[in-house]
Amino acid sequence: MTMSPSARMRAPTQQIQTIESDIVIIGGGVAGCLAALGAAEAGAKVVICEKGGIIERSGSVAAGVDHYIAILEEGPEWDTPEYLLRHIPAVTEGVTDIEAAARLVYGLKPMVRYLENLGVNFHDPQNDDIPYYRHRAFGLPGKYHINFDGSDFKRAIGHAVRKTRANVLERVMVTEILMENGQPRGAVAFHIRHGTVYFISTRAVVVATGDANRLGRNASGLPFDSWHMPYNTGDGHAMALRVGAQLGNMEFTDCTVTPKGYSTQGLNAFMGGGAHLINALGERFMFRYSPDGERGRRSDIVNGVVAETLAGRGPIYCDCTHLPLDEIRRLESTLGVDRPALPIYLAQKKIDLAKEPFEVTVGEIAAVRAGALFRGSGMHIDADCASNIPGLFAAGDCTTMGAAIAGAAVMGHVAGISAGRYALSQPRPRPVPPEVQERIQETLYQPLQREQGLKFHQFEDQVRAIVTGLIGYRRDEQRLKEALRQLHTLRELEAKLIAEDYHGVMRVNEARSIRAVAEAIAASALERRETRSGASNYRVDYPQKNDELGLRIFTVEQAGDELKVSSQPTGIPSSVLPEAPPKKEGW
Repeated sequence: MTMSPSARMRAPTQQIQTIESDIVIIGGGVAGCLAALGAAEAGAKVVICEKGGIIERSGSVAAGVDHYIAILEEGPEWDTPEYLLRHIPAVTEGVTDIEAAARLVYGLKPMVRYLENLGVNFHDPQNDDIPYYRHRAFGLPGKYHINFDGSDFKRAIGHAVRKTRANVLERVMVTEILMENGQPRGAVAFHIRHGTVYFISTRAVVVATGDANRLGRNASGLPFDSWHMPYNTGDGHAMALRVGAQLGNMEFTDCTVTPKGYSTQGLNAFMGGGAHLINALGERFMFRYSPDGERGRRSDIVNGVVAETLAGRGPIYCDCTHLPLDEIRRLESTLGVDRPALPIYLAQKKIDLAKEPFEVTVGEIAAVRAGALFRGSGMHIDADCASNIPGLFAAGDCTTMGAAIAGAAVMGHVAGISAGRYALSQPRPRPVPPEVQERIQETLYQPLQREQGLKFHQFEDQVRAIVTGLIGYRRDEQRLKEALRQLHTLRELEAKLIAEDYHGVMRVNEARSIRAVAEAIAASALERRETRSGASNYRVDYPQKNDELGLRIFTVEQAGDELKVSSQPTGIPSSVLPEAPPKKEGW
């Protein structure tokens, strides 16, 4: 029987709750929900901990989504998994796990059908003759993006999870993975409203906490005005480091191009719809930076905007005036799905897309998808979504293998099945003794006991200043070393963070995660001594791509008080990679 929202919010009678499960899923976004469905299919008992709210409206697409990557095999040569897989080395510049990418790519078509069976409607509401309206964007070699009204996307999959009778703990933040003999055996979590602490015993853990945001300063200066979910703060990344898991591709950061003064999603809609980027001279400049022009990878688009600005050819504008009026109206109708306030912003600024370009700028630095689809920055996983720690799995934008919402769905389902099968082969863990529970609870709530100290937002602001000023969009060895020094010094201040309530305790833990992710980025970027993937890792002291050294996945892990960075070859030959983009103008 499904509890009402008011019942789910009610505090238990005991401050400490003990729960037994086969799998704990940390995060109730797309990856977490699909992991729950996969685990249920494997016969496992599941607990989901979702920090942000109810699972029908949580995660990066809580309000909706307007595009989805798909293979449908409708006839064109490019519309097959084999064709896309052949092009992934070029899309990722040779830095990806091709076996994990293959698992994702071959799951794209079945996942469309799976989601449609759950009630997701991918069909074009404006044209009954075209079941799927598709466009090309972000460096992919075909029209893989379905444009649709996904306002109810998350509600459909959240409702499906409810039917599995998974134990869904909402507004509950996991702060620690409990280990025994090198394997996860439980998780510690607390309710951010009423403070109940949960000790969840488990035989496997799936981390699905999404990307890491609030890392750098953004266009408006307001940290929660984020182009991705601001409550995704790298909590899974930080927990994984603490238990010995490896993070991969952390040097490849991500950001986007946004309307001036407003950090928002929408770049895919504009570029996929055929908009142009022009500089202050009226030049369409993107072909200087990518052979695909405005339909290049997001990292190439950001690199072009940054480079043109540094060259004195800014400000930069997005120009839709050449588009047919019906395409502009379609664009306007879907912009509000990903970010409902964007059409209001355009209206208040009196911007008419059909009549005039509007000024754009780069957004904040984040750890999202490592600058390219079919790659990610986060927990290093294999084709089964397993990490280097037995029993610890991960999926979605907190991992090294992603492709936006589609990647989260496909790999989330894989992670749930893999974790379910693993968990059912393992013995049940021993319960956490009461005295240990009390000690952990006391440590968790220490920020509430401190009368004086450092406020979490002040701590976060210091991290953002370091990320923006010292890591940034243009990097060099001296500044990266200084970033590491300052971030290491900040770590010592974590013991002085204070909170006034349980929501503040959540913010304290988020601040710690943000700093940990920033340090992992700096450490990895220092070791990748080359420029690769546009603005994702641009080293001014090593401005060229170096395929002799660079075709490797860099991993970072905790080694005492320091971070240890190592690398392994991807096995992708440089002969399959594209040459430098030709310098040409025009589409």
